[in-house]
Amino acid sequence: MLYGFRTRLEKSFFQLLIAVSGVGPKLARDILSNIQPAPLAQALLQGDLNKLSTIPGIGKKTAERLVLELKEKVGKLDLSSLPTAEAREIPAEDGTEDVISALLNLGYKEPHVRKALAALDATGGVSVEGLLKQALKSLMK
Repeated sequence: MLYGFRTRLEKSFFQLLIAVSGVGPKLARDILSNIQPAPLAQALLQGDLNKLSTIPGIGKKTAERLVLELKEKVGKLDLSSLPTAEAREIPAEDGTEDVISALLNLGYKEPHVRKALAALDATGGVSVEGLLKQALKSLMK
């Protein structure tokens, strides 16, 4: 199964979540679909079982297990640079590698992908989604 993430922090949280006993990739994906990493980290650090239990698929026991197993690990993450609401825009230099990876996974050849990306306008904080759409249009010509 292939999973995609908007930010590196989301990927880090996904990896932390699937390491918890009883939490698989589907539940981890559902958790991150219902709560952003910053509020999730806050809920884990504060042991807020009520907030965690409001997430579909998370009961009281699972919420307790998440807090028990992740509180210390989340505390070690550098969350100080996180804005309260994460920006969806990713700098082009960070997103380019993600776009290359996505296109390679779709079956495009690396030389074609790199040539298409070199011809794109990736200035102005284009999102990964926007860059991927532009690259796909270019490759379909």
